[in-house]
Amino acid sequence: MIRVALVDDEAVVRQTVTLLLQETGTFELTGCYTNAHEALAGLRQSPPDVALIDIGLPDGSGLTLIQTLRPELPSTEFLILTIFDDDHHILEAIMAGASGYLLKGDLLEQLPWAIQTIRSGGSWMSASIARRILTLFQQRLRAPQATIPELRPREREILHLLTQGLSNSEIAEQLHISPETVRTHIRHIYQKLQVRNRTEAVARLFLPTQNHPNG
Repeated sequence: MIRVALVDDEAVVRQTVTLLLQETGTFELTGCYTNAHEALAGLRQSPPDVALIDIGLPDGSGLTLIQTLRPELPSTEFLILTIFDDDHHILEAIMAGASGYLLKGDLLEQLPWAIQTIRSGGSWMSASIARRILTLFQQRLRAPQATIPELRPREREILHLLTQGLSNSEIAEQLHISPETVRTHIRHIYQKLQVRNRTEAVARLFLPTQNHPNG
């Protein structure tokens, strides 16, 4: 059973998520919170495997909640549930440490798969969000080289796949190279971008003039 907690102030969303999780028999809903204050206490007391977080909460931002809890709950993955599909919120969610970004319009069709994917170490994005990330990535690669560390073509290719949420083994299969080669390329990418993980790498690529999430 995958332990799931939900933070959302909309009753219809809470009811929908509860029904979806109950139908599958794969998930256990460990907590349901309507604001950041309740969630902060509840998630600390009973950390779930996956926390579903709305961005707009009555008493604050779900992104701030993730930033606060991420260092305290290293075994918990955070999945954004939101109506916001603009670049600002997407990038802020990535920088906050979210492992997925699911639009509420996709909730019925994608929520179980999204939870299972990020629990197994992957990432999940609604299709329209993935397209926006791809567009941002392409724009960044066309930016003046002074703002982007020099990456080799293969490193850029792998970085693009990282932004799409692919695992090392999936990247290896798609590029027809070994997982060890992928790990070597990723290590070089991290060194050149001066980051420690894929979340920081994406943030560093898209927002090169801002501080790193953990720096």
